[in-house]
Amino acid sequence: MLSLTLFSKSKITVDKVEPSFWWVGMKNSTLQVMIHGDNISSTKPKIEYKGVVLKQSIQVTSPNYLVLYLEITEETLPGKVPIQFLANGKVIHTINYELKARESIDNKNIGFDPSDVIYLLMPDRFANGDPTIDNVEGMTQKMNREEPYGRHGGDLKGIADHLNYFTDLGVTALWLNPVQENNSSEQSYHGYGMTDLYKVDPRFGTNEEYKALVKACHDNDLKVVMDLVFNHIGSDHWWMNDLPMSDWLNHQSYWEDGKKESEYYGTNYQVTKQLDPYASKEDFDQNVEGWFTPKMPDLNQNNPILADYIIQNTIWWIEYAGLNGIRMDTFGYAYKAFASRWTKEIMEEYPQFNIVGEILVKETPVASYFAGGANNLDGYDSYLPSVTDMPLSFAANAAFSPENDAPDWNSPMRQLANHLTQDYLFPDPYNLVTCLDNHDVNRVMSNLKDPERVKLALTFLLTTRGIPQIYYGTELLYEGFESDHASLRLDFPGGWEGDERSAFELEGRTAIENDVYDYLKNILQWRKSNSAIHKGKLIHYIPNDDVYVYFRKTVEETVMIIINNNEEKVVTIDTSNFESAISGATKGKEIISGIVYSDISTIKINGKQAMILELQ
Repeated sequence: MLSLTLFSKSKITVDKVEPSFWWVGMKNSTLQVMIHGDNISSTKPKIEYKGVVLKQSIQVTSPNYLVLYLEITEETLPGKVPIQFLANGKVIHTINYELKARESIDNKNIGFDPSDVIYLLMPDRFANGDPTIDNVEGMTQKMNREEPYGRHGGDLKGIADHLNYFTDLGVTALWLNPVQENNSSEQSYHGYGMTDLYKVDPRFGTNEEYKALVKACHDNDLKVVMDLVFNHIGSDHWWMNDLPMSDWLNHQSYWEDGKKESEYYGTNYQVTKQLDPYASKEDFDQNVEGWFTPKMPDLNQNNPILADYIIQNTIWWIEYAGLNGIRMDTFGYAYKAFASRWTKEIMEEYPQFNIVGEILVKETPVASYFAGGANNLDGYDSYLPSVTDMPLSFAANAAFSPENDAPDWNSPMRQLANHLTQDYLFPDPYNLVTCLDNHDVNRVMSNLKDPERVKLALTFLLTTRGIPQIYYGTELLYEGFESDHASLRLDFPGGWEGDERSAFELEGRTAIENDVYDYLKNILQWRKSNSAIHKGKLIHYIPNDDVYVYFRKTVEETVMIIINNNEEKVVTIDTSNFESAISGATKGKEIISGIVYSDISTIKINGKQAMILELQ
């Protein structure tokens, strides 16, 4: 009867086709197309296009979905593929599905690496370039800069308008917190409760504007890292009005039974349960199946159709926008088998790409467990090229803290140096993404309370192994605490018309802000072209008198870094103790001050001072 009804109407309505287009010539020739429309599952799809084979048509639980699997063979040419929908043998609807030619761009999808410094920013809080999209019809949350957890109006154009700020500072890559649609009634500004995985939030701009921003970044020698989430979605995602299958979400009954408080099942936030040999089944399940918040439904990646959808969505963004990397949020909260498959298939499609998985823990063995190729006793391999080295972040903040006054045998600098001895747990510690702070933890200035100590910590971050990430506002000594996310995510001064000052300009920054900005800029601009920092081996010495000396060394270049972590004590260093690393060099140029040392046999360094010496 339903088929006859559809036929009598002579048409059906299709409101979603995801992805809306694809490309020929991809390494993985299988394409999933998810189609949503009233009672679409009662129709029979048909495709006649050279090189395109309809392998499967899957009817899921909801009658309003059809999931097609197509084979795009090597002989397939770009064009519009007619997908016909038949009822009672008659065509009642046709979709012209576009297969595009892949764009040929030099250095396309080349990943970020240790030569880069990543600048992390929150689009809603950075700059308002297009006030006409501050409030968009159909978006439930409107702009209100007075509301700490509200939408403040930053957008893609605001970022594009200030690319010179990033290049002048000296960073080489941008990581934007998620830009996908977050059409939630509250706290949608951060981007992690996505409501449409294929669409840029219209309060930021359009998909086309995002792609144009990536191109503009590339034209300015800036790489782009996209923030994605495969663990959860927002409770206002369009799926939630018509869930495709009965197991699309973990603990789906909570939603389907009217969000009964007694049925809510939240995560325990304990990533350690993924590798804990003594973990109970209950604790393990709660880590991977619990909802991140009541507003963030947990996706069941054990559902093979959903797993394919998520992987394909990532590939679509990489190919469409020409990305250089992905930062995958909450990597340790998903089912491990799926997480591995996701990473493996992305890297097979884009071998020169880079992906960093967020592992927000303090323990190095936990972080290293999720690093691709790790020697895990259970045989688990995430295939991740990089993970966030948050243990180093916590260690550095503790080491440079003025409150850390441990005795010399366990001085702060020895604690930091000893922390790095755990690097044997990582297959490639040089590819770890390092930081002092980000949008989820205390700002470094709030921890160290002293601009000079922040400068010491920044020197360490930018010269030790790894790929440094700097959080926006660190160059302005922003403060903020994990316990108050609004304080971590302040607006950038000058990003909005009418702001009292513009920190994008020298005149708009205070004297102390300019001091730290210039200090950071000096190191960043130098770092761009120093191969010893990009590729050099890290060699460090046991710190004495709370002074840490280490080297970055290639065959051609040697850089010596000295950090005096004492509050006031001046220390004279006898460099004969570092003979094997110095390799006969007798002089050097200190890049922070510009001073040339014609004799480096002894070096005097003041308290709370760092030196970076290019040896000759």
